[in-house]
Amino acid sequence: MTRYVIIGAGAIGAHLAAQLTSAGIPAVLVARGRQLDALRAGPLVLRKADGDERVRLRVVADAAEARLTTDDVLVLAVKSQDAEEVISGWAWLPLADSAELVAADLPLVVLQNGVATEDAARRRFARVVSVATIVPVNYLEPGVVIPYAAGGTGYLQVGALDGRQDADAGTVASVAADLEAAGYLVRVRTDITRRKHEKLLHNILNAVSVLDGDDRERTLLSDGLVAEARAVLEAAGVDLDIAADVDPGRAVGGGREPQPPTAGRPAFRGSTWQNFARGTRSELDFLNGEIVLLGRRHGVPTPLNERVQRVLGRSELLGEGPGAHRIGEILELAPVA
Repeated sequence: MTRYVIIGAGAIGAHLAAQLTSAGIPAVLVARGRQLDALRAGPLVLRKADGDERVRLRVVADAAEARLTTDDVLVLAVKSQDAEEVISGWAWLPLADSAELVAADLPLVVLQNGVATEDAARRRFARVVSVATIVPVNYLEPGVVIPYAAGGTGYLQVGALDGRQDADAGTVASVAADLEAAGYLVRVRTDITRRKHEKLLHNILNAVSVLDGDDRERTLLSDGLVAEARAVLEAAGVDLDIAADVDPGRAVGGGREPQPPTAGRPAFRGSTWQNFARGTRSELDFLNGEIVLLGRRHGVPTPLNERVQRVLGRSELLGEGPGAHRIGEILELAPVA
Protein backbone atom coordinates (compact mmCIF):
# COMPACT_ATOMS: atom_id res chain seq x y z
CA MET A 1 0.00 0.00 0.00
CA THR A 2 1.24 3.48 -0.86
CA ARG A 3 2.78 5.43 2.01
CA TYR A 4 3.09 9.21 1.86
CA VAL A 5 6.29 10.66 3.29
CA ILE A 6 5.51 14.31 3.93
CA ILE A 7 8.62 16.45 4.20
CA GLY A 8 7.79 19.60 6.12
CA ALA A 9 5.56 19.83 9.18
CA GLY A 10 4.20 23.34 8.84
CA ALA A 11 0.53 24.18 8.40
CA ILE A 12 -0.01 22.38 5.09
CA GLY A 13 2.22 19.37 5.77
CA ALA A 14 0.88 18.66 9.26
CA HIS A 15 -2.70 19.14 8.09
CA LEU A 16 -2.19 16.73 5.18
CA ALA A 17 -0.61 14.12 7.44
CA ALA A 18 -3.61 14.33 9.75
CA GLN A 19 -6.13 14.04 6.92
CA LEU A 20 -4.40 11.02 5.38
CA THR A 21 -3.94 9.32 8.73
CA SER A 22 -7.58 9.85 9.67
CA ALA A 23 -8.60 8.30 6.35
CA GLY A 24 -6.51 5.19 7.04
CA ILE A 25 -3.90 6.06 4.38
CA PRO A 26 -0.33 5.44 5.61
CA ALA A 27 1.58 8.68 6.16
CA VAL A 28 4.72 9.72 7.96
CA LEU A 29 5.56 13.35 8.71
CA VAL A 30 9.15 14.60 8.66
CA ALA A 31 9.39 17.34 11.27
CA ARG A 32 12.04 19.23 13.18
CA GLY A 33 12.54 21.48 16.18
CA ARG A 34 9.66 22.28 18.51
CA GLN A 35 7.10 20.83 16.10
CA LEU A 36 8.89 17.47 16.13
CA ASP A 37 9.05 17.52 19.93
CA ALA A 38 5.36 18.40 20.26
CA LEU A 39 4.17 15.72 17.84
CA ARG A 40 6.33 13.04 19.43
CA ALA A 41 4.94 13.96 22.83
CA GLY A 42 1.28 13.99 21.84
CA PRO A 43 -1.27 14.17 18.99
CA LEU A 44 -1.67 17.00 16.53
CA VAL A 45 -4.56 19.20 17.60
CA LEU A 46 -6.83 20.33 14.76
CA ARG A 47 -8.71 23.28 16.24
CA LYS A 48 -11.88 23.16 14.15
CA ALA A 49 -14.94 25.40 14.42
CA ASP A 50 -16.99 22.60 15.97
CA GLY A 51 -14.33 21.51 18.45
CA ASP A 52 -10.83 20.08 18.67
CA GLU A 53 -9.85 16.93 16.84
CA ARG A 54 -6.72 15.08 17.93
CA VAL A 55 -4.79 12.89 15.50
CA ARG A 56 -1.76 10.88 16.53
CA LEU A 57 0.77 11.11 13.71
CA ARG A 58 3.79 9.06 12.88
CA VAL A 59 6.64 11.58 12.92
CA VAL A 60 10.33 11.21 12.13
CA ALA A 61 13.29 13.55 12.18
CA ASP A 62 14.91 12.57 8.89
CA ALA A 63 14.99 10.21 5.92
CA ALA A 64 17.04 7.60 7.75
CA GLU A 65 14.32 7.26 10.35
CA ALA A 66 11.64 7.13 7.66
CA ARG A 67 13.34 4.21 5.81
CA LEU A 68 12.17 4.88 2.28
CA THR A 69 10.87 2.00 0.14
CA THR A 70 9.55 1.51 -3.38
CA ASP A 71 5.96 1.87 -2.07
CA ASP A 72 6.51 5.47 -0.99
CA VAL A 73 5.38 8.77 -2.48
CA LEU A 74 7.34 11.82 -1.34
CA VAL A 75 5.44 15.03 -0.62
CA LEU A 76 7.38 18.29 -0.55
CA ALA A 77 5.61 20.55 1.95
CA VAL A 78 8.42 22.92 2.92
CA LYS A 79 8.47 26.56 1.84
CA SER A 80 9.74 27.38 -1.65
CA GLN A 81 12.96 28.90 -0.35
CA ASP A 82 13.82 25.60 1.37
CA ALA A 83 12.84 23.33 -1.51
CA GLU A 84 16.19 23.13 -3.31
CA GLU A 85 18.03 22.03 -0.17
CA VAL A 86 15.44 19.33 0.56
CA ILE A 87 15.29 18.09 -3.03
CA SER A 88 19.06 17.81 -3.33
CA GLY A 89 19.36 16.25 0.12
CA TRP A 90 16.77 13.54 -0.50
CA ALA A 91 17.08 12.69 -4.21
CA TRP A 92 19.96 10.22 -4.10
CA LEU A 93 19.14 8.47 -0.85
CA PRO A 94 18.96 4.67 -1.25
CA LEU A 95 15.71 2.78 -0.76
CA ALA A 96 15.59 0.19 1.99
CA ASP A 97 14.12 -2.51 -0.27
CA SER A 98 16.20 -1.98 -3.42
CA ALA A 99 19.89 -2.24 -4.16
CA GLU A 100 19.68 0.04 -7.19
CA LEU A 101 16.79 2.48 -6.79
CA VAL A 102 17.01 5.82 -4.99
CA ALA A 103 14.51 8.39 -3.75
CA ALA A 104 14.59 10.20 -7.11
CA ASP A 105 12.90 7.14 -8.62
CA LEU A 106 9.84 7.75 -6.42
CA PRO A 107 7.00 10.13 -7.31
CA LEU A 108 7.42 13.60 -5.81
CA VAL A 109 4.34 15.72 -5.05
CA VAL A 110 5.10 19.45 -4.76
CA LEU A 111 2.78 21.63 -2.67
CA GLN A 112 4.58 24.98 -2.84
CA ASN A 113 3.08 28.33 -3.71
CA GLY A 114 4.67 29.98 -6.72
CA VAL A 115 6.02 28.21 -9.79
CA ALA A 116 9.75 27.77 -9.16
CA THR A 117 9.88 24.47 -7.29
CA GLU A 118 8.71 22.25 -10.12
CA ASP A 119 11.80 22.89 -12.25
CA ALA A 120 14.06 22.36 -9.24
CA ALA A 121 12.32 19.03 -8.69
CA ARG A 122 12.57 17.92 -12.32
CA ARG A 123 16.35 18.30 -12.25
CA ARG A 124 16.41 15.10 -10.19
CA PHE A 125 12.95 13.51 -10.07
CA ALA A 126 11.36 12.01 -13.20
CA ARG A 127 7.82 11.80 -11.79
CA VAL A 128 6.72 15.16 -10.43
CA VAL A 129 3.11 15.85 -9.49
CA SER A 130 2.28 19.53 -9.11
CA VAL A 131 -0.47 20.70 -6.77
CA ALA A 132 -2.09 24.13 -6.53
CA THR A 133 -3.37 24.40 -2.98
CA ILE A 134 -6.12 26.41 -1.36
CA VAL A 135 -5.99 25.05 2.17
CA PRO A 136 -6.59 27.87 4.67
CA VAL A 137 -4.89 26.81 7.90
CA ASN A 138 -3.09 28.67 10.66
CA TYR A 139 0.01 27.28 12.34
CA LEU A 140 1.24 29.56 15.10
CA GLU A 141 2.20 27.15 17.90
CA PRO A 142 3.78 23.69 17.92
CA GLY A 143 1.35 20.80 17.78
CA VAL A 144 -1.68 22.91 16.82
CA VAL A 145 -3.16 23.60 13.37
CA ILE A 146 -6.32 25.65 12.89
CA PRO A 147 -8.29 24.83 9.70
CA TYR A 148 -10.78 27.39 8.37
CA ALA A 149 -12.21 25.75 5.24
CA ALA A 150 -15.65 24.17 5.14
CA GLY A 151 -15.24 20.64 6.46
CA GLY A 152 -11.76 21.52 7.69
CA THR A 153 -10.00 20.54 4.47
CA GLY A 154 -9.48 22.56 1.27
CA TYR A 155 -9.24 22.60 -2.52
CA LEU A 156 -6.40 20.92 -4.43
CA GLN A 157 -5.72 21.02 -8.17
CA VAL A 158 -3.43 18.17 -9.18
CA GLY A 159 -1.57 17.48 -12.41
CA ALA A 160 1.56 16.25 -14.14
CA LEU A 161 3.79 18.94 -15.53
CA ASP A 162 3.41 20.04 -19.13
CA GLY A 163 4.48 17.35 -21.58
CA ARG A 164 4.23 14.47 -19.09
CA GLN A 165 0.50 13.94 -18.78
CA ASP A 166 0.49 10.56 -20.52
CA ALA A 167 3.59 9.23 -18.75
CA ASP A 168 2.38 10.28 -15.30
CA ALA A 169 -1.37 9.75 -15.68
CA GLY A 170 -1.43 6.74 -13.38
CA THR A 171 0.58 8.47 -10.68
CA VAL A 172 -1.60 11.59 -10.82
CA ALA A 173 -4.80 9.55 -10.67
CA SER A 174 -3.57 7.56 -7.67
CA VAL A 175 -2.44 10.66 -5.76
CA ALA A 176 -5.67 12.49 -6.57
CA ALA A 177 -7.77 9.54 -5.38
CA ASP A 178 -5.92 9.39 -2.07
CA LEU A 179 -6.25 13.14 -1.51
CA GLU A 180 -9.95 12.92 -2.24
CA ALA A 181 -10.29 10.01 0.18
CA ALA A 182 -8.56 12.21 2.76
CA GLY A 183 -11.41 14.71 2.46
CA TYR A 184 -10.07 17.35 0.09
CA LEU A 185 -11.97 18.67 -2.91
CA VAL A 186 -9.70 17.57 -5.77
CA ARG A 187 -9.57 18.40 -9.47
CA VAL A 188 -7.13 16.76 -11.90
CA ARG A 189 -5.74 19.28 -14.39
CA THR A 190 -3.90 18.79 -17.66
CA ASP A 191 -2.86 22.46 -17.51
CA ILE A 192 -1.52 22.53 -13.97
CA THR A 193 1.24 25.04 -14.79
CA ARG A 194 -1.36 27.58 -15.92
CA ARG A 195 -3.38 26.88 -12.79
CA LYS A 196 -0.40 27.57 -10.58
CA HIS A 197 0.26 30.85 -12.37
CA GLU A 198 -3.38 31.73 -11.80
CA LYS A 199 -2.94 31.04 -8.09
CA LEU A 200 0.20 33.19 -8.09
CA LEU A 201 -2.06 36.18 -8.75
CA HIS A 202 -3.66 35.50 -5.36
CA ASN A 203 -0.46 34.65 -3.53
CA ILE A 204 1.28 37.92 -4.39
CA LEU A 205 -1.40 39.57 -2.23
CA ASN A 206 -0.20 37.64 0.84
CA ALA A 207 2.27 40.46 1.43
CA VAL A 208 -0.49 43.05 1.77
CA SER A 209 -1.69 41.47 5.02
CA VAL A 210 1.74 42.06 6.59
CA LEU A 211 1.51 45.81 5.96
CA ASP A 212 -0.50 48.26 8.04
CA GLY A 213 -3.08 50.41 6.26
CA ASP A 214 -6.74 51.13 5.72
CA ASP A 215 -9.13 49.38 3.33
CA ARG A 216 -8.68 52.00 0.60
CA GLU A 217 -4.91 51.58 0.67
CA ARG A 218 -5.19 47.79 0.68
CA THR A 219 -7.43 47.85 -2.37
CA LEU A 220 -5.17 50.29 -4.17
CA LEU A 221 -2.03 48.25 -3.53
CA SER A 222 -3.72 44.91 -4.27
CA ASP A 223 -5.12 46.10 -7.58
CA GLY A 224 -1.73 47.53 -8.55
CA LEU A 225 0.17 44.35 -7.70
CA VAL A 226 -2.23 42.20 -9.71
CA ALA A 227 -2.18 44.59 -12.69
CA GLU A 228 1.62 44.37 -12.82
CA ALA A 229 1.49 40.59 -12.52
CA ARG A 230 -1.04 40.22 -15.32
CA ALA A 231 1.07 42.40 -17.62
CA VAL A 232 4.17 40.36 -16.81
CA LEU A 233 2.48 37.00 -17.29
CA GLU A 234 0.99 38.13 -20.60
CA ALA A 235 4.46 39.16 -21.77
CA ALA A 236 5.76 35.76 -20.66
CA GLY A 237 3.12 34.03 -22.78
CA VAL A 238 1.11 32.64 -19.87
CA ASP A 239 -2.57 32.28 -20.80
CA LEU A 240 -4.69 33.01 -17.75
CA ASP A 241 -8.05 32.75 -19.54
CA ILE A 242 -9.11 29.63 -17.64
CA ALA A 243 -12.69 28.49 -17.43
CA ALA A 244 -12.91 27.11 -13.90
CA ASP A 245 -15.37 24.32 -13.19
CA VAL A 246 -15.44 25.18 -9.48
CA ASP A 247 -15.36 28.40 -7.50
CA PRO A 248 -12.28 28.11 -5.23
CA GLY A 249 -13.82 30.46 -2.68
CA ARG A 250 -16.95 28.35 -2.43
CA ALA A 251 -14.86 25.18 -2.44
CA VAL A 252 -13.30 26.13 0.89
CA GLY A 253 -16.39 27.79 2.29
CA GLY A 254 -14.95 31.28 2.06
CA GLY A 255 -11.90 30.17 4.02
CA ARG A 256 -9.53 32.12 1.80
CA GLU A 257 -10.67 35.33 3.44
CA PRO A 258 -9.99 36.26 7.07
CA GLN A 259 -12.65 34.82 9.37
CA PRO A 260 -13.91 36.42 12.60
CA PRO A 261 -11.96 35.20 15.63
CA THR A 262 -13.66 32.95 18.16
CA ALA A 263 -12.53 31.44 21.43
CA GLY A 264 -9.27 29.60 20.75
CA ARG A 265 -9.45 30.38 17.03
CA PRO A 266 -7.86 33.67 15.96
CA ALA A 267 -8.75 35.23 12.62
CA PHE A 268 -7.32 33.40 9.61
CA ARG A 269 -4.10 34.85 8.26
CA GLY A 270 -2.20 33.91 5.13
CA SER A 271 1.10 32.03 5.11
CA THR A 272 3.26 35.16 4.74
CA TRP A 273 1.64 36.81 7.78
CA GLN A 274 2.17 33.59 9.74
CA ASN A 275 5.86 33.58 8.82
CA PHE A 276 6.32 37.15 10.03
CA ALA A 277 4.38 36.39 13.21
CA ARG A 278 6.57 33.35 13.96
CA GLY A 279 9.80 35.05 12.88
CA THR A 280 10.50 32.51 10.14
CA ARG A 281 11.45 33.04 6.51
CA SER A 282 8.63 33.70 4.04
CA GLU A 283 8.13 32.92 0.35
CA LEU A 284 8.19 36.58 -0.75
CA ASP A 285 11.07 36.05 -3.16
CA PHE A 286 9.09 33.30 -4.90
CA LEU A 287 5.78 35.21 -4.99
CA ASN A 288 6.25 38.94 -5.55
CA GLY A 289 9.84 38.10 -6.44
CA GLU A 290 8.63 35.80 -9.23
CA ILE A 291 6.77 38.73 -10.79
CA VAL A 292 9.88 40.89 -10.44
CA LEU A 293 12.01 38.20 -12.09
CA LEU A 294 9.63 37.80 -15.03
CA GLY A 295 9.32 41.56 -15.37
CA ARG A 296 13.09 41.97 -15.65
CA ARG A 297 13.30 39.06 -18.03
CA HIS A 298 10.63 40.44 -20.37
CA GLY A 299 11.21 44.17 -19.95
CA VAL A 300 7.98 44.89 -18.06
CA PRO A 301 8.23 47.35 -15.14
CA THR A 302 7.02 46.03 -11.76
CA PRO A 303 7.66 48.90 -9.29
CA LEU A 304 5.00 47.89 -6.75
CA ASN A 305 6.07 44.25 -6.54
CA GLU A 306 9.71 45.32 -6.38
CA ARG A 307 9.03 47.74 -3.54
CA VAL A 308 6.96 45.20 -1.60
CA GLN A 309 9.73 42.62 -1.98
CA ARG A 310 12.39 45.12 -0.92
CA VAL A 311 10.59 46.58 2.10
CA LEU A 312 9.36 43.27 3.48
CA GLY A 313 12.58 41.44 2.62
CA ARG A 314 14.49 43.94 4.76
CA SER A 315 11.82 43.77 7.47
CA GLU A 316 12.07 39.98 7.55
CA LEU A 317 15.85 40.17 7.87
CA LEU A 318 15.49 42.49 10.85
CA GLY A 319 13.03 40.12 12.54
CA GLU A 320 10.15 42.61 12.46
CA GLY A 321 6.60 41.34 12.91
CA PRO A 322 3.41 42.11 10.96
CA GLY A 323 2.46 45.78 10.83
CA ALA A 324 5.99 47.15 11.14
CA HIS A 325 5.58 48.99 7.81
CA ARG A 326 2.68 50.83 6.22
CA ILE A 327 1.19 50.46 2.78
CA GLY A 328 1.83 54.17 2.35
CA GLU A 329 5.57 53.45 2.21
CA ILE A 330 4.99 51.34 -0.87
CA LEU A 331 2.59 53.73 -2.59
CA GLU A 332 4.77 56.80 -1.96
CA LEU A 333 7.92 55.30 -3.43
CA ALA A 334 6.26 53.21 -6.14
CA PRO A 335 2.99 55.00 -6.87
CA VAL A 336 0.17 53.36 -8.78
CA ALA A 337 -0.08 54.77 -12.30
